[in-house]
Amino acid sequence: MASSSSSHREEPPPAPEEATRDWAELPRDALLTVLLRLGHLDILMGAAQVCGPWARAAREEPQLWRRVDLRLHGRRPIFPHSVKSMVREAVRRGAGQYEAFWGEGDLDHNVISLLSDTSALSLKSLRLISCDCIYDTSLALTITKFTLLEELEVSNYLMDFSKTYAAAGKACPLLKRLRLSSGRFEDCRVSGDLEAAAIATTMPELRSLQLFAKRLSNGGLAAILDGCPLLESLDIRHCFNIVMNDELHARG
Repeated sequence: MASSSSSHREEPPPAPEEATRDWAELPRDALLTVLLRLGHLDILMGAAQVCGPWARAAREEPQLWRRVDLRLHGRRPIFPHSVKSMVREAVRRGAGQYEAFWGEGDLDHNVISLLSDTSALSLKSLRLISCDCIYDTSLALTITKFTLLEELEVSNYLMDFSKTYAAAGKACPLLKRLRLSSGRFEDCRVSGDLEAAAIATTMPELRSLQLFAKRLSNGGLAAILDGCPLLESLDIRHCFNIVMNDELHARG
């Protein structure tokens, strides 16, 4: 007769606890690889607060700050004082060896002056997006200090920056790429060829030019084509004053 008490099943041994990864012990080269994959906003606002080794690497490695990207990439706008504080910190960490600075939002001329004071002889790329507190007259004075500049972008503005482009064309002989865009197209009945004239008369070495939602006319575009014979890429989307007639088609 079977025993009334059934035999107990043996419980499986407990699984060994998974080893907890200590992110503070990452080798320095691996840590730099991680940080280089992050945006600079993420480094300044988060990664540097993970632990001491991460904070030291983010603070002490100039390699991380050669090309600084402080564009928002769809984030909500950051308070102006926070943006300026981050710019000052990024400039300090770059140790005067910036090659590129890309900024968006509430930056003003003090930021550009700081860049010119610290990185005038190393900056090759400057991109300013929706920086409504930076104006043509002040930027035109400062842009002349960036004599190694190869790329310039001034985007999402409604104002004219013809003085800046003329000054950049004269002071920056290595300038190859120029991006200009307005926040929206304004009044197609009014032509705006001042910027086109500045480009045509001072930037013969341009290879790439973007003019988005600008008011240039056929005459302004023809002047650019004459004055910039080395152009390889031309983007004139939303330039609704342009009429693609037979003359322009023949030059395409």
